[in-house]
Amino acid sequence: MSRRKHSPNQLMLPIPGIDQLLNASRKSKEARDNIRAMLRVRKSRHTAWRGMQVVPPNSFLEAVTDAFRRNTDIPLELPLVAVLTIISGRLLKAGCRIELRGQIIKPSLWTVALAPSGSGKTFATQEVLKIAGVSHRFPEPASAAKFVHDLAEHNNGLWIRDEFGQFLRSLEQQPHLAELRDYLLRLYDGQPISRRTKADSVCIPEPALTVLGATVLESFKNCLSAESLVDGFAQRFNFLIADADPSRTAVQFPLYDLSSCQDRMHKAWVEIANTPLHPIYRTSDGAVGAFKSAFKELLPAEGALPLSFFRRLMFSAFRYAAVFHILLEDQGEELTATDMAWAVRMVDLHLEDARRLLDDYGLGDLERVLRRVEQVKKQIESEGRQCKPRDLIRRISSIRTAEQARSFLALVSEDKKSKS
Repeated sequence: MSRRKHSPNQLMLPIPGIDQLLNASRKSKEARDNIRAMLRVRKSRHTAWRGMQVVPPNSFLEAVTDAFRRNTDIPLELPLVAVLTIISGRLLKAGCRIELRGQIIKPSLWTVALAPSGSGKTFATQEVLKIAGVSHRFPEPASAAKFVHDLAEHNNGLWIRDEFGQFLRSLEQQPHLAELRDYLLRLYDGQPISRRTKADSVCIPEPALTVLGATVLESFKNCLSAESLVDGFAQRFNFLIADADPSRTAVQFPLYDLSSCQDRMHKAWVEIANTPLHPIYRTSDGAVGAFKSAFKELLPAEGALPLSFFRRLMFSAFRYAAVFHILLEDQGEELTATDMAWAVRMVDLHLEDARRLLDDYGLGDLERVLRRVEQVKKQIESEGRQCKPRDLIRRISSIRTAEQARSFLALVSEDKKSKS
């Protein structure tokens, strides 16, 4: 039996992550488009605003994150996202809306916080909920039918869920939750949700929830498949990775005691609670201009059409602008360029963390193989012949089957068409 020889130009890369992405790419053009968009996002190297750089000075958010910094080793992203979520939920519950060039947007945010096991995810959220006096939350869905009934009763509510990765996996694996995935897609878009049985009929014409899911970073890839990541479902969520702070270790904080900071946090929240809310927040020309400038700056470097992944993430800036408007204790009815500037910092942080998450799905390996495919294809075409699957199999060790080769050629060919 002859051994296959590999030239120095051939790539010896792990295949499992690539296989998942290629399997997803074969299922639909949308999946292939999303994969290419993700690759472009990875190539852009914009500086993210980490930690306190997304915290307005002298704000409730600063009071909370400073308390956690001084008294715990909990990653500051966890109380940060809890604060933003609770303010989003407050706006949504009060019936506030955002007006953007005639379009009406609900201020709901969908966020997934990814942190190491034992990093204090639940503690951080519970403490912020307690400070804000939030006790009514959306109940855990036991089934798709129960979800619809609960949504009818708690529409425009706040849904906080631990072990969110496990929940997402259950949507794919448990039959009694199969319909829930479709309901969540409708919920995100604000489309009517209805369910009819022999016993009763339920219809929610304008559904909305603010969602905060927390899950363990290390196991998230085992919960959410590559197919779910690139078919658009997972892209409804803004991901935030909460890394441990090496300057604050567990040995420094055997107990989490925030009692010395309670007065400061409570007074800061009272200022937020006393900030009047308006039914409609109009997006000013300055805010729109700031968004357009940020969109161009953050657009993937290769300049192809922005796809659903990038647009959804960027569009959440308008919801964040409303949240920061309240954090800044602005009593006006207009979202300003300053609000948008803070919002874009938060979006850029999500974009940076999305890049990191995608690497765990083998996107880095996929990108390197795809570049090699482009080189081989270009070389063969320069010789006056068409690149075929067998050419890739012979020259690139990571490509082992004709099916894989055809998937890579489809990605390269469609990408070339989209640029022309």
